[in-house]
Amino acid sequence: MRIYKILLCSALLAGALACSDDEPKRTNVAPGDPFADYEDDNINVIGVGNPYDNPSDGPGDGDGDAVPETPVLVGSFGPDPGDVEVCANETLCTVPRVDSNDWCDREGGPVDLIYVDGVLVDTICYPPAEDPERPVETVSDATGDIDVAQNANNTTVVFDEATDGVPLEGDIFVDGNNVAIYGNGPDSTIIDGSVTLDGNNARLRGVTITGDLILSKNNVAIVLSRILGDVRLSGTATNNSVFAENEIFGSFTSDSNNNILVGNAVLGEFAHTGNNNVCDRNYAFDDADADQSLDDGEAGAPLSCD
Repeated sequence: MRIYKILLCSALLAGALACSDDEPKRTNVAPGDPFADYEDDNINVIGVGNPYDNPSDGPGDGDGDAVPETPVLVGSFGPDPGDVEVCANETLCTVPRVDSNDWCDREGGPVDLIYVDGVLVDTICYPPAEDPERPVETVSDATGDIDVAQNANNTTVVFDEATDGVPLEGDIFVDGNNVAIYGNGPDSTIIDGSVTLDGNNARLRGVTITGDLILSKNNVAIVLSRILGDVRLSGTATNNSVFAENEIFGSFTSDSNNNILVGNAVLGEFAHTGNNNVCDRNYAFDDADADQSLDDGEAGAPLSCD
């Protein structure tokens, strides 16, 4: 794995900057755990590097090799996120947009930076852990149905480590806006049911869903999750959504527009008929041993949005 180093100077802010005592602080992103505890200022860089840069080593060439793992690099913002530049390698530096977009209306919480071919295509922000206007609800009981408050705008749902590896029984239906469900990783946070996200600006990260995942509104982000059922972006009301680094064991269906589909593995049908979508590094796979896990040798051909 490539080793990254801290850069001494940069020229990627509003204009070129010479090295000086006044230059912004850099955050070097180094290999780490993308499923670290939910904390303010964590940053994850997803999609730096492209497994299809060398077609002979990629899927679909008949050699049965798995798709090379897309780097997921982890760092920390520090005390002033607005003045931090993230460097993923010696030449790729970005000033993360954490002030105003569909998910980022404040500074402070965890951030996923989504890259395609070295270009930052979107920034997925999660609410700060300590914010009275954005309450955090912790799921700590793995023995019954999950109780997620309805119409609870701006709520973040996290999972106590006591629930790791224990299926959380029950469907989830979220109709609040700006709701984030932040799991501990798909091997740890297992939702034994289906999930429907019927609110705008919803985010779901780091979970396994044993049933279906249904998206019904705009600006929804699904990141680093495993869905054993189908995924449906239901109608054009799901425009401007992000689906990044997920494993789908059912089918993926969407006819919405302006979505970002990056690094997803799909076992079933991949049907996408919308327009103006960013589509990169999605690929088919075959769960040959039926263990509901994407293993070495099970990746297949690239999938296209065309």
